[in-house]
Amino acid sequence: MPIDLHLHTQASDGTLTPKPLLTAAKKAGLTAVSITDHDVTTSLAEARRIAADLGLTFIPGVEVSASYSPDLSLHILGYGIDPQNPELCKILHQNQKAWEQSEEDSIAALEKINIKIDREQYNYWLTHPEKGGWPLLNTLIAMGLVRDINEYFGKYFGQGQPAYITITFASPPAVISAIKAAGGVPVLAHPGVYQEESTNLITKPGFIQTLIDWGIEGLEAIASYHSPEETAFLLSCCQRYNLLVTGGSDYHGDFAGRKLGTPEVDERYLKPLLSAIDRANRHK
Repeated sequence: MPIDLHLHTQASDGTLTPKPLLTAAKKAGLTAVSITDHDVTTSLAEARRIAADLGLTFIPGVEVSASYSPDLSLHILGYGIDPQNPELCKILHQNQKAWEQSEEDSIAALEKINIKIDREQYNYWLTHPEKGGWPLLNTLIAMGLVRDINEYFGKYFGQGQPAYITITFASPPAVISAIKAAGGVPVLAHPGVYQEESTNLITKPGFIQTLIDWGIEGLEAIASYHSPEETAFLLSCCQRYNLLVTGGSDYHGDFAGRKLGTPEVDERYLKPLLSAIDRANRHK
């Protein structure tokens, strides 16, 4: 039976609250799920209750941003975390402040190219996350300046575009340490997407060993971002380095165009992860 260990709610940038999200997961035939919102854990308590009512195995999770370099952030999934852990809460608070600052920096960057943001529209979207929780994106759509997230980055905010900014998050070692302090298992999300000097970072000599030295315990080898060849490479890396295999859809509801439960992740990857979470919680 399939599982999906990478789901988002309105707490970060999904379009659904936990109940419709997990109800859809059950209807799709999934047996185990994890909610992994970006740098926030506020949906987890409600989601745990709903998952129990639906008979779903639920893993409390989070997807934490980590600055690898000024122009490259890694996303590190934390599975089995205690969302109340002070060290983890400190990192998440630090990252939330970075996100908030990035919004103001982005608005200022647009003003430098003579685009003035409608603050009334922006403030509306700050409190209406049902379209994906990106208030500046939704404001630009409402203003008729972009059609979707692809144009958002392609016209303004992608690297090399006129309103590009950098965001400084916590460092990868600090993020991994906090996840472990919270009794969690750290896994690198969608490792095939990170590029450095036009090269896939995960293929660079020594990078996986660097991840292991930091304390990473798994790779999200199965993800919609990866070609079959990349997936095979990542699975072989997990076998070679004795890393956990995880996978998921990175589903955001109607935002970002991904399908719940796709790609399919086999349930055989669940037991090793649950065992690692159990060990982590015994030793935290």
